[in-house]
Amino acid sequence: MQFKDIIGQDALKMRLINSVKENRISHAQLFLGKGTIGKFALAFAYAQYINCTNKQENDSCGTCSSCRKYAAMSHPDLFFSYPVNTNKNTTSKTTETRVSKDPVSRDFINDWKNYIDEVKGYPDLFQWYQKIGIENKQGLISREESRKIVQQLQYKAVEANFKVLIVWMVEKMNDVASNALLKLIEEPPDNTLIFLIANEREKLLPTILSRVQVVVVPPIEDIKLQDFISDFNPKLSQAEIRDIANLAAGDVFEAKEIMNDSTELRENFDLFVEWMRLCYKKGSLEGIKTWVDKVSKFGREKQKSFLNYSLRMLRESLLLNYGKDQLVHIMLHEESFLIKFAPFIHLKNAPDIQKILDLGIYEIERNVASASLFTDLSLQMSILLKMDSAER
Repeated sequence: MQFKDIIGQDALKMRLINSVKENRISHAQLFLGKGTIGKFALAFAYAQYINCTNKQENDSCGTCSSCRKYAAMSHPDLFFSYPVNTNKNTTSKTTETRVSKDPVSRDFINDWKNYIDEVKGYPDLFQWYQKIGIENKQGLISREESRKIVQQLQYKAVEANFKVLIVWMVEKMNDVASNALLKLIEEPPDNTLIFLIANEREKLLPTILSRVQVVVVPPIEDIKLQDFISDFNPKLSQAEIRDIANLAAGDVFEAKEIMNDSTELRENFDLFVEWMRLCYKKGSLEGIKTWVDKVSKFGREKQKSFLNYSLRMLRESLLLNYGKDQLVHIMLHEESFLIKFAPFIHLKNAPDIQKILDLGIYEIERNVASASLFTDLSLQMSILLKMDSAER
C-alpha cells in the first residue's frame, strides 16, 4: 500500500514521510484512534516507504522489488499479528482455514491477505471475525502468538533494511503476550520496527504506552470522506454524500455500512426501538424476557455493536432534546422515532444510561452471561427512562 491509496490524512502522511527523510524513525510506534480511519493503512504505507529502494519525494515507488512484495504482503521481512481464535466447528463459508488448538496469526495468513485486499487496507474487527468464522467468540493475541513473534524477529533481515512487525488491534493481547511485547520493545532486535495499531488507549498496559511513540490518527476529513463516498457510489446525490459523511464521522467502515444500508444497522435500530418501548411500558416483563432471549443468542461482537448503537442513539436524543439540532447526525429512518423519544433522555438520566451501557460492553468483553446482563440492563433502563427531568 502506498500513501496515495490512503483517504485523506495528508498532514499525518507528510509527518511520517519527513521522519524517514530526517532519519527520525522510532523503533516502536503506536497508531492510535477510534474506528476505521486509516491506522492500518498508514502503518503499512509507512513501512513500505521505509523499505522502498527507490523512494519518491512523497511516496514509495510502487515498482521496486520491495514494493511489489509489500503489495503482495509476501515480503520476508514483513510480519503481521492480529486477533484470532479456534474455528474448527464454524459453519462459515468465508474461510477454508480450520484451527482447533493454539491459534496464531500465521494460521490465517491467507485469509488475512485476502481480507486486507478486499477492504483496501481498512480492516474492521467484527468483519475480520466473520471472515475467519469466529464472530461468536472473542479474538485474541495469545501467549503462543507472542512466542512466535519473538522467534521470528530474532533472525536477521533477509532483504530489507528493516524488519517490520505490524500488530493490529494490540489491545486484544492477553497479559502474557503484552508482557512479551513489552520486553521486545525494551530490547528490540537489530534493525527492527514495531508498529502497533489500537482503538482504545485505556486497554493497553501503561508500561507499553510509556515506551512507544504515539501517533494519534484523527478521523478522516469530511471533504476527503465525501470524495471516497462519491467514488464508491457515483449514483448518490451531493446531499446524500454529505449526510453519509456526517453520520460516518470520519470512519470508512461506517460510511460503507450506511451506504449499503446494512441489515445489521437496520436491525440495531429495530431492536433499539423495541427495547425502549418495552422498558417504558408498564407490565411488559414478559415482552422484555422475549427480547432478552433473542438478543442473548447473538454473538458477543453483535451484542457490543448493538450497545454501541444504543449509545449513539442516546447521544443524538440528548442533543435533540436540548435543541442542538445542528449537531445531530441521524438517518432518515431514525428521525421520526428519535423526535418522539428524545424528551425521555435528559441531563438527569443520560449519564446513568451511558454508564450502564458502557458497563454492558465491558461485561460482554469479560464473557458475562448474556441473558443475565441484558435482563439487568433492561430493568435499570426501565427505571431511568421513567425518571422525570426534574428529579434527583
